[in-house]
Amino acid sequence: MKREAAETREGKGIGFSEPISLRIPSRSEYALIARLVVSQVGQAAGFGPEDVYDLKLAVTEAVTNVIRHAAVDDFEIEYRARPEVVEITVTDAGGGFEADEPAPAPGYEGGFGLAVIRSLVDEVILDSASGGGTRLRMIRRAGNTAKSG
Repeated sequence: MKREAAETREGKGIGFSEPISLRIPSRSEYALIARLVVSQVGQAAGFGPEDVYDLKLAVTEAVTNVIRHAAVDDFEIEYRARPEVVEITVTDAGGGFEADEPAPAPGYEGGFGLAVIRSLVDEVILDSASGGGTRLRMIRRAGNTAKSG
């Protein structure tokens, strides 16, 4: 059976017809895997080096937040690539937090992660509640250097 897994748009990269999903142990040594995958996904979507770098930083921040705060054994990352657009969703089944409350002031326990992510991507959708886990969806369009530079 022959199946098309990717589509090409003239000069705009490749978009995968299906998401790539990883379940990653909640330990810092596995953050590199998330970065390597997003790098390849970004390149496949037609992103240049600066856009790929921003995606890698955003994924690193998201993964670090899960590892530091979620208190879970593992979590899931889903990557979706369309020509010139990458969507990344990081989901954990941890304790969650009240997403509507203002972030705590930056200090020795952090507080910069979401702000950094927001500066690196075009859209952030955060779905979390105390006791209900967290889902962070990040969307980045190619060529958006205004956010990072």
